[in-house]
Order: sequence, then structure tokens, then C-alpha cells
Amino acid sequence: MLRKVLAIVAVIVICAFGCKRRSSESEGGGEKLKTTAEYQAEAKEQINKENMAEELEKLEKAMQQEIEQEKR
Repeated sequence: MLRKVLAIVAVIVICAFGCKRRSSESEGGGEKLKTTAEYQAEAKEQINKENMAEELEKLEKAMQQEIEQEKR
């Protein structure tokens, strides 16, 4: 019985204090996040039929670099 009570108290304490956000995380660092529409508009400006292949190569290289970094 005592073990059950201690276990319940431990779970409550962990949930109460472990689930709170830190103030620095909730502020977002003052950085403005882009919306999907903003990303799409930016992509339409930067990518066209003439440079489509080059942009695709850039994306593939960036993805490959990220994969290699994750393997390390």
C-alpha cells in the first residue's frame, strides 16, 4: 500500500515539474517563424524553369550532407 502511494506521489511530482516549459523556450528567442505560404512564395521567386535543375541539385546535396552528419 505504501509503495503504491509513493509511486503515485512520484508520478504526480514528475508530471508537475517535468512538463513545464522553460521561460527561454517559450519566448522563441525573438525569432520570427515563416509560414507555409511565405515559404511557397519565396520558392516561387527563387525557382523557375531555367534554374530548376540547379536548385534540385542544391537540395539533394544539402540532404546528403545532413544524412552524413547524422551518421557520425
